[in-house]
Amino acid sequence: MSKSVKCKNCGEWNEISEKGPQKCTNCESIVQDPKSERLKKIKQYQKEQLDKWMFTIHENDHAFLKFSKKAGNIMYIVLMTIIGFFAWIAAILPI
Repeated sequence: MSKSVKCKNCGEWNEISEKGPQKCTNCESIVQDPKSERLKKIKQYQKEQLDKWMFTIHENDHAFLKFSKKAGNIMYIVLMTIIGFFAWIAAILPI
């Protein structure tokens, strides 16, 4: 079963396969590029995840808020480093 995609330039329907960028049969513009679509989805996901982080520093934050978020980031890194060290010690100890 083949898939069809409508060209954004000319409106022509095109049969597509699963591999590589697909070009329109009418106007030769790129109809579907799986690699670029995947990269767009990854960048969008990364941006969403970064916005969910509680210590994300924004340009319009006040100076005290920026300082507090930087301190929070540093404390988080230190805490995760300590926890990782103890997890590593627990992993190498003979039981």
